[in-house]
Amino acid sequence: MTRPIRVLELLVSTIPGGGPRHVYDLVRYLPRDEFEVVIAAPRDGLVFDQFQALGLEVVERPIPQLNPWQLLTTVRLLRERAVDVVHTHGKGAGFHGRMAAHRLGIPTIHTFHGIHYKGFPRWIQPLYLGLERGLARRTHTIINVSAAQEAEGLALGLFRPEQSAVVVNGIAVEEFDRAGRESPVRRESLGLGADDLVIGCVSRFDPVKRLEVLLHVVHRLKDRLPRVMLILVGGGGEEARIRRLAWELGLNRHVIFTGFLEAPARVSSLLDLYVASSQKEGLPLSLLSAMGAGLAVVATDVPGHREVVIPGETGLLVPAEDPAALAEAVASLLADPVRRLRLGEAGRRRVLKEFGLQTMVDSTAAIYRRAARARSLSIPAAPAGAGGQRP
Repeated sequence: MTRPIRVLELLVSTIPGGGPRHVYDLVRYLPRDEFEVVIAAPRDGLVFDQFQALGLEVVERPIPQLNPWQLLTTVRLLRERAVDVVHTHGKGAGFHGRMAAHRLGIPTIHTFHGIHYKGFPRWIQPLYLGLERGLARRTHTIINVSAAQEAEGLALGLFRPEQSAVVVNGIAVEEFDRAGRESPVRRESLGLGADDLVIGCVSRFDPVKRLEVLLHVVHRLKDRLPRVMLILVGGGGEEARIRRLAWELGLNRHVIFTGFLEAPARVSSLLDLYVASSQKEGLPLSLLSAMGAGLAVVATDVPGHREVVIPGETGLLVPAEDPAALAEAVASLLADPVRRLRLGEAGRRRVLKEFGLQTMVDSTAAIYRRAARARSLSIPAAPAGAGGQRP
């Protein structure tokens, strides 16, 4: 193409979390002379303003609903912005973006930031999976953020092998270092004492994150370790329930809710240990960030975590939905600062080597180029029974 490739990034939310943060990091580092990015997303979180601060065109869009009006407005948006490639993130965006782009002959990329469907009523689950299979036939490339997620999607028949590209999430460790160094959250600002043992988690408050498990961990430990403290960074739909449970468990003096922080890395220096209790993950940026900060981690033994944590080398993995096992793992590391240091140093080395941001950006840019080239050569975005080329 003789002009920059115009890419529309279509999101379902700008609330801080894996998907919005992934897109924010991606568009910051895409070559501006080669790609012209337009963001379409609801203004429901602070990442919306962060997109605008990058100098990008940001179109405010309501949270997508499955209705004809939303589909028509998406078609209009693609025409008005002369979009060459559509990249969708999230279920609603994935539906409207892919259907509208298919109608206009525009190739689409869809990223699964985790394959979440088991929270739906049982009768809806096969309908959702069937819809995803149909949308895959209208998709140039499916991006999976981990090999485990790709294997799950293939087993469910959500896409064909030749359509899939594994592009693991990446982080800019030096930026997290700078945020933590230049504007750290001080212990005294949160009422923490020098002798407190502080564990933490950065997360959106979503059912799949199982934050209530962390509360039960603290409840089990507070008599053994009276100075144990839990810091929860983030917010979302589950926040009121989690706050209420903390009160019911008598944890008011042991749990601190910070809300969303523009730079969550600012709390890293406060933590003795990072803990993740998710029921399921794609490949979590927050866990990468914690390891990149040199923190030892304890995480549930689920596929997304397994691709990040090497048990006994960079952290510990424990069975999901087992507060007792998680509590014992946390207690063992809180009692062993030398081991925490060793695990944290190994985790940071692994993130620097395996999960760099530039690798993620370069891989995604290559997919955009292939999709744009397919359109310029008049190759259908997703011919039935053929699929896109595997990057």
